[in-house]
Amino acid sequence: MKLSEFAGYGDKMEQLMRSVQAGRIVHALLFAGPHGSGKRTVARLFAQAMVCSGAEKPCGVCPACKRFLAGSHPDVKLLRPEKKSIGVDEVRDLIDALALRPYEGGKHIVLIEQADRMTPSAQNALLKTLESPAGETMFFLITDAPGGLLPTILSRCQTVRFGDLSVEDCAAVLVRRGLPPERAAMLAGAAQGSVGRALEIDRDEEWFALREKVLRSIEGLDRPAGVAAAAVPLEDMKGSEGDILDIMELWARDLMAVQSGCAPYQAGEAQRLSRCRVEGRALLRGVVQVRRQLESNVAWANALENMYFKLTQAGNGGRTVLSWQR
Repeated sequence: MKLSEFAGYGDKMEQLMRSVQAGRIVHALLFAGPHGSGKRTVARLFAQAMVCSGAEKPCGVCPACKRFLAGSHPDVKLLRPEKKSIGVDEVRDLIDALALRPYEGGKHIVLIEQADRMTPSAQNALLKTLESPAGETMFFLITDAPGGLLPTILSRCQTVRFGDLSVEDCAAVLVRRGLPPERAAMLAGAAQGSVGRALEIDRDEEWFALREKVLRSIEGLDRPAGVAAAAVPLEDMKGSEGDILDIMELWARDLMAVQSGCAPYQAGEAQRLSRCRVEGRALLRGVVQVRRQLESNVAWANALENMYFKLTQAGNGGRTVLSWQR
């Protein structure tokens, strides 16, 4: 991978990329953002660039890059929670290792994943080294939850915030990584702009099987008497409720687009969407309602059947378009 693949992630990212290529970067960077937003990938690319000896950093082919990618570079230290947290003893061991002269390249590189999982004592132990590192040391802290870090740690780092991209920008990133445009658009929508989540879905054939089951369930809705049969395939899928509702939400948004004469995100599904007899806006309202019911501990099967039943209650001027009735 190249840092150029992350073009479009914001002005601060562009500035940091230029600094990396020039070999000038602050000694402590904090990469913060939700799961799947790309922060860990970018942090590792920046760290790799700092040891790279190639012209375009990171080149991925020089000996230092190969050692980095293999996890065997002697000057790169990785700290992450092996259990629930990163303790003070682990941080002290890291500090001791940083007191030694780097083997090559003239600097130590420290990657701390899930940095918020450092205990308060571990964070306090790191504080002095983070503020005044011995020799040339660069820190890359990565976290989903920057609120779990002490203010003193935060104040000594330059924070790079990551958020989910727009669906269009996420799809563009996926295309740059070699995915076909139609699949990239579908994955970007399913992941709601999270590149990491989109790539997880792309590798998960079970997700695609689940998606097909969900769509067939929705397509099976035709009348109140058919609600139970349409819902049954999804009712026993405990633990998958979130994924099911996410799939329904994306389908609802594309139905809304098609039913208003616009192009859907899932361009390859345009014909299937046009045949679907459920009203997109109604399905979206139903998904929102089911999420609220699940938060109130309503049983999944009951919430699903209730939504399906309401969707089958009305027609539209003689043409059957299933819609939501309050």
